[in-house]
Amino acid sequence: MRTSSAVSLLVLLAACGEPPAPAPVVRLAETADTLIVPVVQLTDARPLSDGRWVMIATNELELQVADFAAKTAMPFPGMTKEEVPGPSTLLAAGDTMLVGDWGFQRVTFWTVGSKRLEAVPMPEGTNGALPRARDAAGQWYFEGTPSPGRDGSGLADSGRVIRADAMLTKFDTIAQLVSPDLAMVPREGGPRLERRILTGMDKWGVLGDGTLWIARTKQNQVEWRNPDGSLQAQTKPLPDPILPVQEMDRQLYLRRFPEDQRQAANTQVFAELKPPFEAAFATPDRRIWLFKSAPALDSIRTFQVVDSSGLKAVIEVPSRGTAIGVDGSWIIMAEEFPEGIRLLRYAIPASAKGN
Repeated sequence: MRTSSAVSLLVLLAACGEPPAPAPVVRLAETADTLIVPVVQLTDARPLSDGRWVMIATNELELQVADFAAKTAMPFPGMTKEEVPGPSTLLAAGDTMLVGDWGFQRVTFWTVGSKRLEAVPMPEGTNGALPRARDAAGQWYFEGTPSPGRDGSGLADSGRVIRADAMLTKFDTIAQLVSPDLAMVPREGGPRLERRILTGMDKWGVLGDGTLWIARTKQNQVEWRNPDGSLQAQTKPLPDPILPVQEMDRQLYLRRFPEDQRQAANTQVFAELKPPFEAAFATPDRRIWLFKSAPALDSIRTFQVVDSSGLKAVIEVPSRGTAIGVDGSWIIMAEEFPEGIRLLRYAIPASAKGN
């Protein structure tokens, strides 16, 4: 007896299953958790267990501690510019802050209000790089960038994620990163290749167990790699609109330079298109939050929240600022205005949290 074509079609449809439900889109409410920090720019926000946040004030070359409950911000108590003259990276191990200093080429350990706990000098093998991550076993992770060479052609090589043991004696490449979008720029010494401004770069980090995650800008997807570098999982390419770089984007970029440096900065070549995301953050539930690009001064900023199974949620934040920190409970946004930086704290909804 032959099976009818209708029955065959039903069997096929049942085998295919239902298409996955679209990820929920959650618009956050306006927040009253705000405070003003009288600095030019803030980056790398790290949470403390008491609800305060530590971040780098890049132009002032200092760390700031923000207390949303008290609506205050202050320079990091106990830290002096003599000991940390050039803070440029910030990692955290619980309430201990690990501060990378480009001037002294070392990482120092601090808790708020205490004297320096430890100092770890960077060996020559790091080539001037400071660690971008550290896992629970104490291993360090660096981003190796190619040497540009006299004409900039070396920039065409891809970057690398490099892992070092806790004693900084052994270094291994565990992943390759995207090569930057370059442009030939006329200079006094002759034309040279330079990285286009606002071009996309891969973002990455390391979970406590040594799992490496990489947000790939060209593929617009996230991958997770085992400690040996092998691929563990990856998402499908994520949906996004194509956003051209506009004149307002250029002006906002140039505005960050002192007036006497803006003319030189204006000779740089900008990318034609914005990258799919500007930053990426890992939360304790092993999800990755991609902070998406948007038109200049857009009043709503968006995150795509993903895990190894794909897109889990889209979070819309009513802010025109930049995301500088995300943990398991809060989103920290930074908005520039004439008096400094306005920090805003938003609670993460339950729908965006994993198990």
